[in-house]
Amino acid sequence: MAMVTVCGYPCAGKSHRATQLASFLQAKLADPATPPKHRPRKVVVVNDESLGLAKSAYDDARAEKPARAALFSAVQRNLARDTIVVVDAMNYIKGSRYQMYCEAREVGVRTCTLFVATPPDQCRECNAARQGSTAYAPATLDNLISRFEEPNSAARWDAPLVTVASDDPPLDERADGGDVAGSEAAQQVWRAITEGELKPPNLATQTVRCGLRSRCCAAQLEVVSSCSCSSTSHIQTSSTSYLTLLDSSSTSLIHALLSRQSLSPLSGPSPLTLATSPSPTRVTVHLNRAVTLPQLQRLKRQFVQLHARTAGGEEFSEETLVRMFAQYVEEQMR
Repeated sequence: MAMVTVCGYPCAGKSHRATQLASFLQAKLADPATPPKHRPRKVVVVNDESLGLAKSAYDDARAEKPARAALFSAVQRNLARDTIVVVDAMNYIKGSRYQMYCEAREVGVRTCTLFVATPPDQCRECNAARQGSTAYAPATLDNLISRFEEPNSAARWDAPLVTVASDDPPLDERADGGDVAGSEAAQQVWRAITEGELKPPNLATQTVRCGLRSRCCAAQLEVVSSCSCSSTSHIQTSSTSYLTLLDSSSTSLIHALLSRQSLSPLSGPSPLTLATSPSPTRVTVHLNRAVTLPQLQRLKRQFVQLHARTAGGEEFSEETLVRMFAQYVEEQMR
């Protein structure tokens, strides 16, 4: 049904708000006045504690990477059209939020971001009051706060964005009769996940589906082996060759973009021509600020990782990959 991404500084009270939100959502789903189409079977809260991840996992990048991967895998397992998934984690990197957003779109569920806006000093006080393994090392806490990328309602992966302050009322606020009524912020989340726009899978991450499949692939068990369509975006390659194609197509765009930037500053549409097979590809990248090689290399790694899971299945042509990577760079550099 939906995914709600909770984000904020460490020790900002995210788990407390996530528990309140889950309580409110469960009450709404049990309310006879709620339309049957908005009644999934369950509300699932995914967090570090449920996955057995210690706070020390964030002490260094080597330990943090598998921790974030475990969280994303748990989100993938639980996303479904009959479930509301509340992702209770820092989600402080916009690239991670974008990855989960794309996964939700691929499944076909609505998304919403809940930003718990607590001042850094208050987070430090809360962390100091914790005991043992429930607390972050002071240096780790400061590092995570400094690296936090605040959500932006203008970014599609953060919208719709609902912000709650530390002194705002509980999300599962009670009415005079004792029933869960929910605060205004909770009601905003509910409207977002039940009435918000349901966006189709993003071209930059979706697995390609042959437009002629219904005509040329009659038997479901022979979809891959018997498809004979000649669409340039539907090709069959080995996993190794596809990963090589992913790498080379994204690298060619990086070189073209940096070459263009060396001639004139990037300020709006930048038309590029890349040597691709079977014919050159012309693509326009819309950027309004300078980019660096390390930035583009990081985006390339993310892009390749997103597509690596499709290797050996239905895959994209070099021209399509170039256009998709261009779109990915535009979105990430906004």
